[in-house]
Amino acid sequence: MSHRPATPAEPFATGVIAGELAALDAGGAAPAWIKVTPAGRVTTRDGRSYAFDPAALVARFTSDAISIPVDLDHSVPRKAMFGEAGTVVGWAPELEARADGLYARIDWLEAGKAALAARTHRFVSPTFHHDDVGNATWLHSVALVPAPALAMPAVASAGGSPQEDQPMLKKIAAALGLSDAADETACLSALASLKAETVSRAVHEQALASLSAATTAKDAAETTLTALTAEAHKKDVDALLDDALAKKKIIPAQRGEYASLCATPEGLKQIRALLEKTPANLQASTLDEREVPTAGGDINPATLAADAVAYQSKRAREGIRISTADAVLAVKEGKK
Repeated sequence: MSHRPATPAEPFATGVIAGELAALDAGGAAPAWIKVTPAGRVTTRDGRSYAFDPAALVARFTSDAISIPVDLDHSVPRKAMFGEAGTVVGWAPELEARADGLYARIDWLEAGKAALAARTHRFVSPTFHHDDVGNATWLHSVALVPAPALAMPAVASAGGSPQEDQPMLKKIAAALGLSDAADETACLSALASLKAETVSRAVHEQALASLSAATTAKDAAETTLTALTAEAHKKDVDALLDDALAKKKIIPAQRGEYASLCATPEGLKQIRALLEKTPANLQASTLDEREVPTAGGDINPATLAADAVAYQSKRAREGIRISTADAVLAVKEGKK
């Protein structure tokens, strides 16, 4: 069973209070129980107010049913903001509500025992989530810190004034869009919100791959559509010009020019309208009615050609156009 994580909007406090750790016993053993928070409402050095209900914190801990980590210098919550693991030096498998505050039984790891024996981290400072009015809602972790503070009931900020002691914090606050007065807790809360809104690299790369695939598919579809449109347009042009040639509205030598004029949909529309208004120049063929010339007799090709041209010109003056072949056959039949 794991912690029910707080929502990104739920604030948490780190390093705002610190109490001195119980001294090692005569045998040098680490204390089994440590005081984690005071009881009741307290005010920090910078004027913020928090309230601790040990019984409520124990109830939440019991509901979560998971041991609370003990680290050095709040490394667990701070490094978690950057996806890194903090230094855990012990675990709190049990909490107890007492009259003066919340206590935790600690199973110390060797690193924790070493830090206590060296007396480098003599103070206890909790990281806890709280509501908008400062009521602590659940205990996140407990840290061993080297910075001294006032006695737990008096409450002190382990970090001091951000403006005076931590100039880098002002730069971090500015980068996060916070005021110069923002403390470490406010900065960590802002970082937590940013992390909650951040898309993982894997998700980002997958989204880019999907977008690239969709773009490629779209380009391929557009290319196919363009090819199909061009093919359909060519078929329409060929059909129009074939019909115009068959009806002798244009001559073969003009086909290329008409095809160029039909290169665009608008051009095709205009040529179609023009040809629809152009009368057909077809004349009924008389080939089936003509007799096949009998063999024999000398035919002078020059005379035949001249007569055919003259006959063709005559019919043209009459408003009838005939082909050269029809004119030759007509002359052979004796028509003048």
